Amino acid sequence: MQANTKLYYDTNEVAEMVGCEPSALRFWEKKFPQLNPKRDARNRRRYTERDIEIIRKIMHQRDKQGRTIKGAREQMRRKEESQLLIQRLMRVRKFLVELQETL
Repeated sequence: MQANTKLYYDTNEVAEMVGCEPSALRFWEKKFPQLNPKRDARNRRRYTERDIEIIRKIMHQRDKQGRTIKGAREQMRRKEESQLLIQRLMRVRKFLVELQETL
């Protein structure tokens, strides 16, 4: 697979890449706070690789796991919360290890 050199993709490019309609992308943008593409000077949506990854996760939740929009949104929210908790715990662990070394 060839590495992409573009930083931003327009709505039609992303819709073609992931296999959905551009209107679905606009709809999901309203329903999922994680999906927030940047806007250019002409107010056109510009999607990053991270945005495309989120879209693929949404589609996976919907198509493969049979979740509703509400269920997919809740699942993604829970996953984000758990990742934040893991990061906090890792910082606490690092602090405790440093504290132990100084004692």
